[in-house]
Order: sequence, then structure tokens, then C-alpha cells
Amino acid sequence: MKRYVKTFFLFASLSLLAASMPAWAERADKSKPVNLESNSAHMDEAKKLAIYEGHVVLTQGTLLITADRIEVHQDEQGFSSGEATGNPVYFREKLESSDEYAEGWANRLEYDGRADKMKLIGQARLKRGEDDLRGNLIVYDSDTEFFQAQGGIGGKPGRVHAVIRPKSDSAVVKAKP
Repeated sequence: MKRYVKTFFLFASLSLLAASMPAWAERADKSKPVNLESNSAHMDEAKKLAIYEGHVVLTQGTLLITADRIEVHQDEQGFSSGEATGNPVYFREKLESSDEYAEGWANRLEYDGRADKMKLIGQARLKRGEDDLRGNLIVYDSDTEFFQAQGGIGGKPGRVHAVIRPKSDSAVVKAKP
């Protein structure tokens, strides 16, 4: 019975983390099973904490996260938060109603399920289709679909770099003379 409870906690934590990923993502992903591979997994039921280490690969539908370590916390209301660290952490997910993908890289990825915010921290990069945003901190609020980027963090100087590609000519309606 104890083994069943641990397994249930593991999958419940992962499902809550993956199911609450940002809103640009493919909505169908939230109903797909979470698959996780790692070299080790440690669960603490009392603390509602799960830690996965060693070439961690999490998939759910079109969502893919790779990291050296993923830590998932669950609060009393069932909201999950998580932190992934790596060299770098990578995520990729298909955008809703589009054939494009969002991809991100950073030294650390933090997700707050209660606030529905994701942070890419340290050498952060976010690509959405052809658009590219880089800085040391990128914050995405999926409720408001608001992005914020900072060049420097922790008092260190830095700059933000953004590339925003124009839409293709086929998407622009040209007026006749």
C-alpha cells in the first residue's frame, strides 16, 4: 500500500506541474499522460516533494523538458511549483492553434502553478516560432500573456536581445493602387 501511495504522489505531482504549464501551449497536452525518465527519484510524502536527478526527461504530449535535476513541490491546495536545473535546461512545446513551437533554454527554469508564471533564469533564451528573446531572466505570465526580460540579474550588468521577425508577405493584405 505504501508503494502505491508513493507512486500516486509521484504521478500526481508531475501531472500538476506539467498540466499547469503556460497557456501558449497546446491545450490537449494537459490531458495526456506524463512520462518521466531519470537516473534516480526521491519522494517525500510528508513534505509533498519529489526530486528527479540525472539526465531527467519529462514528456507530456508535445511538451518536452530535459534537465539535470527537477524538483516538484505541491502545496495543501494542490498547486504545484517546480524547479529544473541543468546545463542548460531545455523545454519545447507546440503552440496552440499553430504549427510553431516554443523553445526555451536557461540554467534554471522555475514554475509557480498558483501564479501561473514561468521564469527562465541564467543565460535565458525563449523562441516562439521565428521570434527570439534573450537575457539573463525571462518571466512569462500565462494569465496575462505578458513577457518580461532583464539583461542583468543579481546586480550584474547585462542586456536583453530580441529578434522579432515580420510576418510573411502572404499574411499581409496589399491594397490595390
